[in-house]
Amino acid sequence: MQKHRIAATALAVALAAGGIGAATTAGPATAAPNGSSECPAVPKDRVASAIERLPKPFPNRPEINWVQTGHGGSIDCTLNWVQVYSAGATGSSPTQIILFDHFKEAGTITKKPTAFTAVEPWVVPGQILVHFRWLNPGDPTANPTGSAYVRYQREEQRAPHPIDPLPRQAL
Repeated sequence: MQKHRIAATALAVALAAGGIGAATTAGPATAAPNGSSECPAVPKDRVASAIERLPKPFPNRPEINWVQTGHGGSIDCTLNWVQVYSAGATGSSPTQIILFDHFKEAGTITKKPTAFTAVEPWVVPGQILVHFRWLNPGDPTANPTGSAYVRYQREEQRAPHPIDPLPRQAL
């Protein structure tokens, strides 16, 4: 399993360096709607409906809502994603990534929102690569050192799912 994670990380780094991939998001301040130029965007009404069903980013602050900050899809356009941050977010604010299987809502990548999470470039049909990061003891808020890559896959007759172990920090 460790060899697969190392290989996935190495491939992701190589692809990012070469500018190849389906899409990326850089965070709430710089993320823009990105995606494979051949893939149409998930219809706005489906995105809005999926966002409405998410729990509020801060339960004790019901006035703060989710805002879409990025979107993209697998290289074959079968697994799409939309990333949302809380309104007024910073890089360490909670984020959630909503998955769509052929533009049909298929849930989120984790049950709870996480900070420092982004979709990375990836060129495997029916898959996206998510980079989870987290703060370790002593880390400054702007520089998390915890890191794991998790591939999510779409398959016939099965909801999109992670094919690598989720880091405990994302559970």
